[in-house]
Amino acid sequence: MNVRAMFSFMGFAVALGVATAACADRNVDTTDFSGMALSPTELPASPTNAVADDARASSLGRALFFDRGMSSDGTVGCVSCHDPEHGFSDPRARSIGVRGQLGDRHSMPITAAVMHPFLLWDGKADSAWSQPLKAIENPKEMDFTRVEVARRVSDSYRAEYEAVFGALPDLSQVPARAKPGTPEWALMPEATRDNVQRVFANVGKAIEAYERKLLCADTRFDRWLRGEEQLTAAERAGAAVFEQSNCARCHSGPSFSDGAFHDIGIPSTDEGRLLAAPSLHDDPFRGSGPYSDEPAAGATKLASIAQETAQRGAFRTASLRGVGQRTFFGHASHERTLRGFILDVYNGGRRGNGNRNGNGNNGATVGTRDPLLNGVNVNGGEVDELVAFLRTLDCPAPPPEFLAPTSHD
Repeated sequence: MNVRAMFSFMGFAVALGVATAACADRNVDTTDFSGMALSPTELPASPTNAVADDARASSLGRALFFDRGMSSDGTVGCVSCHDPEHGFSDPRARSIGVRGQLGDRHSMPITAAVMHPFLLWDGKADSAWSQPLKAIENPKEMDFTRVEVARRVSDSYRAEYEAVFGALPDLSQVPARAKPGTPEWALMPEATRDNVQRVFANVGKAIEAYERKLLCADTRFDRWLRGEEQLTAAERAGAAVFEQSNCARCHSGPSFSDGAFHDIGIPSTDEGRLLAAPSLHDDPFRGSGPYSDEPAAGATKLASIAQETAQRGAFRTASLRGVGQRTFFGHASHERTLRGFILDVYNGGRRGNGNRNGNGNNGATVGTRDPLLNGVNVNGGEVDELVAFLRTLDCPAPPPEFLAPTSHD
């Protein structure tokens, strides 16, 4: 079962069903995009997370998402790199973690990320609940440890946690800070380590329950599909360009992403998916692992990796929902404008021509540009129309109250 097959139930067949006749006058109607409607009540299941749609878990996850106390110096939270005012993306080229450290990549937008089988640019996480755990323990990001997370939950969220997951374990004898690879972790009894990791996994599951609401739904595009609003002539023309130019080969379905991995020619020496895919098999928080709520489903997803090809230099297709509210584009913050990104990448790429944001790769690349991009061309006169259409996918701002910061921010 490959990644594309996993999406068939979501009506992604529209991706390649380009109706060129409908685009002859550079206008389209809602039927041309009927498979791209996004309804919060029709999200794909998350079988490895039993509380993915539990309102109490979502409430806890919301508090954890905005809690900067989940970092070693109390300055960084999930929201630091996924700002609601910027389409849940980072307005900086590279995210700034604790003690002012720069991340290795531009933070991937998390808009509608829960609809994809693998998370992060390279797919190093196979669920939306395991993804935040990596950021929390990354020394360049939040630099917390799983023991500190368990203590934070015990001290600040005990009642909310226990209402969802049951009684917290006794943490009175655990060290102040410990994770695998540290002497403190090695000295902990195995049962205590397991208890800590269970709490850590549950924190990720609560955050996923919240992130399942970060869909960027009810955009002007969605209202157009429902017949509640009309698009301008430029926006309709841009929708026609989107179809005629085969953008939906990769930006398909309700999330405007196929969830797969492609080398799109961005200058970078980053190996991307090639190095990340094997690491999933050793991750204790993988979907087939001991902290999964349905290991069999996780094993099926893990097996799909064997069907992937051309992993070197490939990165996951980002959702286009909220794309017009972002400041940087691409895993290497390759471009600062959506217009420039379209021209540079989708008109043949800038392979060997350098990087406008000076990330130090001198235009070098790895991998081979995905042949799916062949024939995906937009001329200069059409780019403004395409950008106008993509801006109909802007996330509502300010965000709805249930997505807003809590008192822990």
